[in-house]
Amino acid sequence: MHWVIQDNLFNERGFRDLVQVLERGDIPHTRVKVIPFDGGVEPFVDVPGPVVIMGSLTLTRYARKRGWTPGAFLNDQFDFRVWREHLGEHLLNADAHVCRFADVSEREGPFFIRPCLDDKAFSGMVTTWEDFHRWREGVLAVQEYPQLTAETWVAVSEPRHIQSEYRMVVVDGQVVTGTRYKLGARVFASPEVEPVVWNFAQRMADRWGPDRAYALDIFMHQHQPYVGEINTLNAAGFYAYDVGKMVAAIEAMTF
Repeated sequence: MHWVIQDNLFNERGFRDLVQVLERGDIPHTRVKVIPFDGGVEPFVDVPGPVVIMGSLTLTRYARKRGWTPGAFLNDQFDFRVWREHLGEHLLNADAHVCRFADVSEREGPFFIRPCLDDKAFSGMVTTWEDFHRWREGVLAVQEYPQLTAETWVAVSEPRHIQSEYRMVVVDGQVVTGTRYKLGARVFASPEVEPVVWNFAQRMADRWGPDRAYALDIFMHQHQPYVGEINTLNAAGFYAYDVGKMVAAIEAMTF
């Protein structure tokens, strides 16, 4: 497997760990810069055999354009509407109302909103109608956000009180590593993952997965684990998970 890594994207320890793991394992890799607007990479990469990338969604789209296998683990299943079909009550915001961005109607009190797709159209947030309405009017007026338009599908729900958040890495149906990355409102990356979270993540992986590899985020709400969201592994932060285990699992895949 040849790894293509977007340089200076992951401003965290995990990026350095990834490079060190690849170097120690003598695993072929190229660090690249993504060319703005053009979407290409420097230096140009042209290698035979499987190629996997770690970087932004721009790089994932470039990998698809180049036809790299596996390239990036990204498909139409990374969609809140699909998650809800398969995970049901195990999804934190299973009761969310889904509609177009332009059709979000006035609500009383704070509410949570997120895009249905894992395309970084905007970050999920808790907001109020007044603030949301002002922001939406501005977004639709300038039309400078290609991923966020009147037609973008969003999920709207009541806010949840999240006690802690975890990122688990799933490869070929197995949870291979994980990290707690948030404690209350504080970002607090730690490799410690309680058995109840690990076991729940594996049960969800056994139930369904959007691709052969993905990042499964588990949220503790009222002392119970729920699936908060599912992210493209290639563009998800590492926090404090064991990067070596992730690399070993990807390297063991056959194509």
